[in-house]
Amino acid sequence: MRAVAASVGVDHRAIYRHFDDRERLLAEVAARGYSDLLVHLKAAQGEAGLVRDFSASIRFALERPHLYALMLSRPREIMFDGAELEAAVRALLAHLMQSARLALGETADSEVCRDLVFAALGASYGLVSLAASMTLAPRAPDEMEAFLIRQVTSVIEGQISRLRAI
Repeated sequence: MRAVAASVGVDHRAIYRHFDDRERLLAEVAARGYSDLLVHLKAAQGEAGLVRDFSASIRFALERPHLYALMLSRPREIMFDGAELEAAVRALLAHLMQSARLALGETADSEVCRDLVFAALGASYGLVSLAASMTLAPRAPDEMEAFLIRQVTSVIEGQISRLRAI
């Protein structure tokens, strides 16, 4: 907290007037990250729906890897405690659920849409994490982005085919 206070030019005690502890400060940063991500998704051009959303999400994650990692690493009790972070997460999930519903058809069950969204989130987050940690074979940044988008698109398309067949 002292380092944060010093970087913004205030006394470290002043931060405690706004945030109870370090975790609450990080939750606020994560909430703004989710809000920025949602704006990024809504502004994305190109393919329609869920593939477009996750392509934009991957670009966001590669541009801001530390913020993306912070956003997805908040403890569940902080993420869903009724505060601003919960509202930001729920807004993003609602957007992704709507995109899933469009991909699967308006009559798609909410549980099926949720499964599609979480399969795509898992693939996206896992691959972006591997890319950030350099566990994936080194590639030029544009090649890495294209690779990640292809892989997540394959997961989305495979899940859509599987879920439509159910």
